[in-house]
Amino acid sequence: MSSTGDNVDVFTKPEADVIVRSSDEIEFRVHKFILSTASCIFADTFSVPQPESFKVVDDELDDEGGEDGEDDLPIVALTEDAETLRVILRTLYADGISTIEDLGLLARVLAAAEKYEMAGIISTLAPFLHTTRFLESEPLRVFAIAYHFTLTEAILMAAKATLLHPSPSSLPPELECLPTHVYHKLLLYRTRCEATIESTLVDWMSVWIGFEEPPADAPHAFWQRVQAGAMDRPVWSTVDKGGCLFCVRSTYITLNKYGVVPLWFIDHLERTRDMFKDRIEGPTVKSLKLLEKTISILPGIGSNGGCECAARAPLQLMQFSERLSDKLDEKLAEISFDLD
Repeated sequence: MSSTGDNVDVFTKPEADVIVRSSDEIEFRVHKFILSTASCIFADTFSVPQPESFKVVDDELDDEGGEDGEDDLPIVALTEDAETLRVILRTLYADGISTIEDLGLLARVLAAAEKYEMAGIISTLAPFLHTTRFLESEPLRVFAIAYHFTLTEAILMAAKATLLHPSPSSLPPELECLPTHVYHKLLLYRTRCEATIESTLVDWMSVWIGFEEPPADAPHAFWQRVQAGAMDRPVWSTVDKGGCLFCVRSTYITLNKYGVVPLWFIDHLERTRDMFKDRIEGPTVKSLKLLEKTISILPGIGSNGGCECAARAPLQLMQFSERLSDKLDEKLAEISFDLD
């Protein structure tokens, strides 16, 4: 099963007054009152006389092995499978559902709840949609499902979670029912976040290279320590600002306004940009994969002509990346997905 806490004995009690039969021929003995309270569809169904196809009399039950008079209950045959109905019925009964591990099952349950106008089921199970498990693994599916059921919180969380994945090469089936203009909004949201990452990266790198003074609204601890003389300027700064005197540097203005900077640092920036294509969030700049790649090549650079990069860059790069990560997340938080 994809949900925990299941106990089929709950739906075999003799005091039930109706049987719900799934599309795969599983029967649940339940109570009309509970179904009617949760759904006006069932309330209306039970309030009017039903055709013979709706009921199974005790003669048929006797043929299947029941005792006379024991199971003379109406049977409601539904189009949903037993797994879907079990989640719905468990949610209606006191013990409820502790978790749902299958996103497809959750989508089917929400669809059935919508069909039978069980608003309480939708509101109760909606939080399962934006669990970490689903957001990390299948944010696009979560987004499409949440949009279908107008679950605003899940829509916004899923939109943000899509930034942590590369643009998909193929789309999940749930997106086939998503309006084109909504998917276009999601693409625009990603584009805006990418632009924010790029502009912030350019502005901040230029500060630490020495091209500009730090912005007044960003008095980072690292920068304050530099100003106070407690820490050397970053080794990748321009030479006139305290950068390494001996490493190989570019001889032309590179990457917009970065100026004459070490070639290893330019490579680091390019790798950073590449990683943002797959994962748009601040911590990308401080990922171990990124930093280890850059730091691993520094000893070879430092062996040439007294270059100081190998000795000074690792700690400075990690400290700087930590601050830059926070700033990037701050800027990304200002970008919201447009629901209107």
